[in-house]
Amino acid sequence: ARMLRSRSVLLLHRLCTIPSTSSAVSSHSLPSVRPLEDELPPSAQPRPLPASSFRVPVSKKRAPKKELGIIVSDENLQQWVKMEPRGLASSYLQLSKSKLTLLITTTAVAGYMMGPGSIDYMALTACTGGTALLSSAANACNQLLEAPYDAQMKRTQSRVLVVHRFSPLHAFSFAGVSAITGSAMLLHFTNPLTAALGLLNIFLYAGVYTPMKRTTIASTWAGAVVGAIPPLMGYAAAAGTLDAASMTLAAILYSWQFPHFNGLSWNLRGDYSKAGYRVMCVTDEALCRRTSIRHALSLVGLCSIAAPLTDLTTMTFAVDSLPLNAVLVYLSWKFYRAPDAKNSRQLFFFSLLYLPLIMVLMVISNGGRNKEEKARKDGMLRVENGVPISD
Repeated sequence: ARMLRSRSVLLLHRLCTIPSTSSAVSSHSLPSVRPLEDELPPSAQPRPLPASSFRVPVSKKRAPKKELGIIVSDENLQQWVKMEPRGLASSYLQLSKSKLTLLITTTAVAGYMMGPGSIDYMALTACTGGTALLSSAANACNQLLEAPYDAQMKRTQSRVLVVHRFSPLHAFSFAGVSAITGSAMLLHFTNPLTAALGLLNIFLYAGVYTPMKRTTIASTWAGAVVGAIPPLMGYAAAAGTLDAASMTLAAILYSWQFPHFNGLSWNLRGDYSKAGYRVMCVTDEALCRRTSIRHALSLVGLCSIAAPLTDLTTMTFAVDSLPLNAVLVYLSWKFYRAPDAKNSRQLFFFSLLYLPLIMVLMVISNGGRNKEEKARKDGMLRVENGVPISD
């Protein structure tokens, strides 16, 4: 009974005891909880921090720039200049490819001199100026279309559209004005056939040849057709029509361009390939060498056989042209056997000398085709309306 009473008192004591939060009574204490802001009186609520305290500290050291793999030399950066009036004329000459335009205009003048009939100096001047303007328009259109690819080749990296000396609208306006002015000159002072040939050449050069260079090697043949039209323009300006003699003249210019262009492009194969041009020297090197010697041989037949037979020249030209054609065939043969930088360069530079010399020989031997000259040789002293009349 005593034991039962002591246990009951102990149990009653435990039930009536209130647990204490003191660390002295219990080793387990409740975690401290921060009261909510709504539960605090207004005076005790925290004040909002100023906006400046939310600024994230930025390190003074800048992050290293990422390498983009684009290399721009100081030389190219210096070419980005502001267009000024004093540099406008030279920039227009670059846009029109003045050296190429001069060569094309020269062939047109030679074509006029090869035409039958007396020389009309007003028509000759209009043919010269109109051909130059149309060639400038075609070259400007060509640079407009090829500016992104010209920037990838060392030979063309300094062109005016690549370095932004002209805006595309400026260049297009120049091409349009040149084409309209040149065709109007040819139409008014020569004849519609000459003007139509000039406009056709712009279309073939800018609309056919230029896009084809990136798709097929047939572009070289299309470009040769473009180069054969200017002498036809000169011939048509003089004669008002085209005949077998004019076709022989165009064929000579057509064949000349293969050794000329292949000799030029051979040392530029890397640039052409990088820019995506599908020309013979890139896609078919053997064909490039074969066509050069093939057309060099064809020039011998055109000059010594076709030209006299079609009454384009006299037999004197057939003999006088043989040394020039023999050298061209020899250099083409060397390029065919050993297609290195030296032989291709020799072929190209001689082709530049060959064309004006062969044109001069043709003009010299063409004196007998002039109707007034024929009349004098045959004893006919008067020429009326272009027809020799005997006394």
